[in-house]
Amino acid sequence: MTPALTSRPQAFERLTRDMSSFSSTNLVAGMQKVTNAVMSQGAVVITRHDQPTMVLMSVERYLKLEQAAEPNLDVLTRRFDDMFARMQGDKAAQDMADAFATPPDDLGKAAVKAARAAPTAR
Repeated sequence: MTPALTSRPQAFERLTRDMSSFSSTNLVAGMQKVTNAVMSQGAVVITRHDQPTMVLMSVERYLKLEQAAEPNLDVLTRRFDDMFARMQGDKAAQDMADAFATPPDDLGKAAVKAARAAPTAR
């Protein structure tokens, strides 16, 4: 198995379960069948000596992965600007003044209450 998959056998199992698998020999001998599988399924696993060595995917799927990996800076800028604007208002200033005027015991109780109400990360 490749080093990355040796340390993560569940990744190997997921790959072979979720995508079609072709040996490199079959890839060379049956490119049309492999191409048809890629075009209908979006991707296939290519194996060598019964071990996954690469994923062959359609250009469409590749471009979607590329797009998903790149942050949309316009959207992030708008979100930051909106959040910053909310922080500059009179209500935000009053909320901060109230927070600093709150006795420590009350802050502790509010923190415990918020922590208990927060969903747990799994």
